Amino acid sequence: MWERSFVGVSVLLGASVDDALAQLPDEGRSRVGDLEAKLRDGRRPVRAAGLALVAQEIAIAIGEITLR
Repeated sequence: MWERSFVGVSVLLGASVDDALAQLPDEGRSRVGDLEAKLRDGRRPVRAAGLALVAQEIAIAIGEITLR
């Protein structure tokens, strides 16, 4: 999961999709799933939905850790 979070947060902070993916180990790129396609989509709502999903995944993970 950290790979999706890394790419999503990197893009939110201004990195390009290519730069964020280049920082991952080779096997990590396959763990990004459909996020790469969503972030490369030409439609702004699709890109926003992809980033929102990553933010939601991060918030849920933080909540799970906090509740322990």
